[in-house]
Amino acid sequence: MTAEPLFDNWKFFDHSVHIDDIQAAAVESSKRRRLKYSPTAATNSDEVIPSLKMTGASVCFPMEKPGKPRGEDAHFISTKYQTIGVADGVGGWAKLGIDAGKYSRQLMMNSVRSLRRLPRCAGGVNPKRVLQHAYKRTTAQGSSTACIVTLSGDKLRAANVGDSGFLVIRNGGVVYRSPTQQRGFNCPYQLGIGKDNPSICDEIEFSVKSGDVVVAGTDGLFDNVGESEVVEIITKTCRDGDLNRQVSYLANIALYNSMDAYTEETPFSIASRKAGRPHKGGKRDDITVIIARIE
Repeated sequence: MTAEPLFDNWKFFDHSVHIDDIQAAAVESSKRRRLKYSPTAATNSDEVIPSLKMTGASVCFPMEKPGKPRGEDAHFISTKYQTIGVADGVGGWAKLGIDAGKYSRQLMMNSVRSLRRLPRCAGGVNPKRVLQHAYKRTTAQGSSTACIVTLSGDKLRAANVGDSGFLVIRNGGVVYRSPTQQRGFNCPYQLGIGKDNPSICDEIEFSVKSGDVVVAGTDGLFDNVGESEVVEIITKTCRDGDLNRQVSYLANIALYNSMDAYTEETPFSIASRKAGRPHKGGKRDDITVIIARIE
């Protein structure tokens, strides 16, 4: 466990960035939200699958960059459709004078619109279809990773491209983590014009239980906080049931680790050594975290 953040006010660094300030109503803030759900029908054997719901909260810390106050990450929580999403604009576009944050924000806003427009199938929201629909309507320059996760009955379904992702915590341990898609070290698959398309996404389905915790985020989280540390933080902060406190604590730990130039034990530094590119400390990056509790 790394050192605690250097501040006690959990909201001090909460610079949450929504997809479009003008349409902020379409994207939930980092306040606690009760996600709506539809009762699950009985199976042929008349066994009723318990209907589950989620309570979610989010935080985004944009990295300080001249001319990019909103950073390159984007995210949403849709209460109506039981769906969350994160995206991370690929910073390499800056060399060409392109702000990839515009692509990630447009992609996530189009995902919210797609949730509203696409007909729902028998199994609920189809994350891959949402991503495909959003991708076709995203015209900004740049590219982005993306992960969309939805809850339907007792199933968590997801579509993931690149190195954003999620993990599921149950009884003090990680029971599932989404795979990372990379062509090489620090080179993730990415959606964008002239880049990858949603056909290459990993489609995921995982059975969840009441009490499970879903932690989703961009690589700014997972490059700076390891699985065991995420579990420790979630366990440590779950006692009062305050998701705002949990998500702020976790994001602040990621921020603290990202600025630690000496530790050799961040996930990014470990991966760097394995790739033959020694690196000490964390990785400075935008940090987006969503925590959703299954109930």
